[in-house]
Amino acid sequence: MAIGRTKHLDLKDLHLVRRPCEIDGAPKKPARATRSALLTGTAGDTAVTVYWRRQMELPKTTTANPLRAQRGGDDDPSNVAVHVNMDGPSPAQGPPACGFAPKCPMPKLVTSQGKATPLFGDGLPPPHILTYDPHRMWNTLAPFVARDVTVCMNMRVWAKDIGFVGLALLIMLVLPNIGAFPDGEFGGGNACDASVNGPNSEVCQLNDVLQSSKTEFRFLIAFILSGYVGMTIGLWRTRRQNYASLCGNARNLNIQIASFLPIDKSDDGLMQTRRTLGRWVMLAFELAVLKARGHMDSELGREYLESNGHIVAGEWEAMIPGDRHSSVFWWIQHKMVALEKQGLVSVHFVTQTATAVSSMRAQANDLMSSLDRDQPFCYASLCGLLVQSNLLIMTVWKGVMWSTWFWTFGNDIFIQPKFYTDVLTLYAWNVSYASLYNLGYVLHNPFGERRLDVAHETIGEGIRKLSIELMEGESHLPPSSKA
Repeated sequence: MAIGRTKHLDLKDLHLVRRPCEIDGAPKKPARATRSALLTGTAGDTAVTVYWRRQMELPKTTTANPLRAQRGGDDDPSNVAVHVNMDGPSPAQGPPACGFAPKCPMPKLVTSQGKATPLFGDGLPPPHILTYDPHRMWNTLAPFVARDVTVCMNMRVWAKDIGFVGLALLIMLVLPNIGAFPDGEFGGGNACDASVNGPNSEVCQLNDVLQSSKTEFRFLIAFILSGYVGMTIGLWRTRRQNYASLCGNARNLNIQIASFLPIDKSDDGLMQTRRTLGRWVMLAFELAVLKARGHMDSELGREYLESNGHIVAGEWEAMIPGDRHSSVFWWIQHKMVALEKQGLVSVHFVTQTATAVSSMRAQANDLMSSLDRDQPFCYASLCGLLVQSNLLIMTVWKGVMWSTWFWTFGNDIFIQPKFYTDVLTLYAWNVSYASLYNLGYVLHNPFGERRLDVAHETIGEGIRKLSIELMEGESHLPPSSKA
């Protein structure tokens, strides 16, 4: 089963395929290569394949690469090889000319795109980043060529900071024209000197005060903003770890139910019960994510569940609004108790299932919990106030300083390299400070449709496939288990 689809992004071609591998649509005879070979580079030359977990299969025409193996927890697509065809020749043309060295082309972002009907919009769900290579990040170009995965994803961020630069330029042009420089002539030399009662003392002293204020505010905000950024990233990681634990619990509950219930292909009722319980586990999983996306009780959420086969007639109405996922967990436990009374499972198995249900419910309760995870409002608002104050003070100071340059050099200021350098520096400085605070907006909810959000559609498809296959039973038991 293909867990993803080809997506033409910053890489050339991205395929998520199962074993045996297919590259460019042509099946290749696999040759085995161990993880250790991939890590040490003893298996060969190219830089076209990223491997997830476990021992994978390599085509004879492609071998290892200098990328480290990407290993994750249970939320990573299992047994999946990610093949990235870069600018080098295709496998049919033989290995690329570069050897096992950092100069070989390497993917910057590894993305995945699920095939389920998306919650947002029509068609296929948007691609999401599964991982990236830190050595291949666009440190300078990312805000321009991959804006949607940076804090500069919204044009308003750029426009706002351009507005600050515009304010500084306005101050520069206005002050010389409203009598702020009573001494000397426009373009006639130094507008200020070091003496207390020197020429244009009022505007020159204002420049000194603003410069001092800028320094004091910058020292104060450095401590507060660093704490805010650290808490923001920690909260983002906590929510993604919560989701990873939810994925693991969903797999565990599917495995337990599939193991505890007997398999009897001749009993259609029993086999349907197995399928229903597996579907309910995935329904609770999907409802937990819908809650984080704000659509657990909405018609959009209902349509999403129906279109992907997670619910059948009558189930939506039977759930308790606001606690639909908890309702489904109750269905699972209630059904297991009923099966125990019928003599199909032992009471010990029911107890173990209840423990697994409780563990999964704890992770599914609220991925976006505000009770114990949101930053205090007063702290977040204070950080925002200090950032905006700092930007304003810096901007006004630059405007006043440029006005002294304007009075000193006259129109010749516009041919001075230092003027344009300082304008760009002000813009970069403002963008940097504002972007640190904007991390709080960008990383607040990692369960949306953006490319940098959790790849739920892809991960969920993998868990659902596991659930469906396990509930069917015997076809995945090895012959040795029946001896």
